[in-house]
Amino acid sequence: STTAAGPMPWQRTCPEGLEIRPCVAKGNGLFTTRALEEGQELFEEDPVCGMALLMFDQTNMICHCQHCMKYVEGGQASLVPCALGCGAWYCSEACREDAFVAHHSVLCSSSNPLWADYEQQARECCNEYYVLAARALATLTSEFSVEEDLWAQSPWSSYASPCWWETMKRPIYEDSDSDTEGPAFDSEDEESLDRFFQSTVRSQTSEMGDVLLSVLEGKTCALAEALLRSGPEALGRLMGLLRVNAMALHAQVASEDGDAEVSKGMAIYSVTSAMNHDPAANCFVSSDPAYPQRCLVRTLRPIEPEEELCIDYLQGSPYSMEQRNQVLLQQYGIVA
Repeated sequence: STTAAGPMPWQRTCPEGLEIRPCVAKGNGLFTTRALEEGQELFEEDPVCGMALLMFDQTNMICHCQHCMKYVEGGQASLVPCALGCGAWYCSEACREDAFVAHHSVLCSSSNPLWADYEQQARECCNEYYVLAARALATLTSEFSVEEDLWAQSPWSSYASPCWWETMKRPIYEDSDSDTEGPAFDSEDEESLDRFFQSTVRSQTSEMGDVLLSVLEGKTCALAEALLRSGPEALGRLMGLLRVNAMALHAQVASEDGDAEVSKGMAIYSVTSAMNHDPAANCFVSSDPAYPQRCLVRTLRPIEPEEELCIDYLQGSPYSMEQRNQVLLQQYGIVA
């Protein structure tokens, strides 16, 4: 198995016996070059460059490390604060250093007050992807060049990355307290509303991109600034990359009555995120809520050499079959 020592790179380095290869109609996929047994542990993996985050609506955020998401008994009094006093907190000196190297040297509100404004706007949009996108851009260093194809120069260019407004469906609200039916729309009306929704999301992304540019300007490499100056599509693709590649994580929380509870978050993994969906998956991903950022991939059945390793993207979800199919189509472009 493989583990992380410090911040993980975006570049995909597979464990021995596994390969990422082009996949027809899927982009890339993860394959095995050797026979695997049922229940075999393939690898464990930490997120890319500090790309793990608790969801904004979690009530126990103050008790979690802001790098590894680990729950710390005793809350803030037991955590290690940001050395500059911005209010960020970590479970250890090691996590504080990893976060600083990964993104916090740029995204610290004490040294960069504009970051606090951007993060607040992301919260008002109820969108954690804006924070993860900022972290991704903050990881870029001077080793990345600025050429005609900016996206190809980024370390995440091999990841699936549709513009994120293409991975969303316009929300349709129903008034359960009303007995009257809403207006009926024909297909042209529906398509017009969908276009308006996507245009609105694109405009919001453009506005957030301008704010993020002011946060990063002069504090990271030229590629990050060039991507944001190139228009909303670059940030939109990065947001889409996060949306279709992020995996859910669960951090253990000690409740007052002694029962184990969990806080919810998400993270990006360099190898695990290359695994495609299959409802008849031959592998599954799990984690220990006590060490929430680390994921573990195991086999569900014997697997022959050269087989693709797949997971069920909606494993354990409460969705009906119809809802599953809608999520797979809208978010991942998968026709069930």
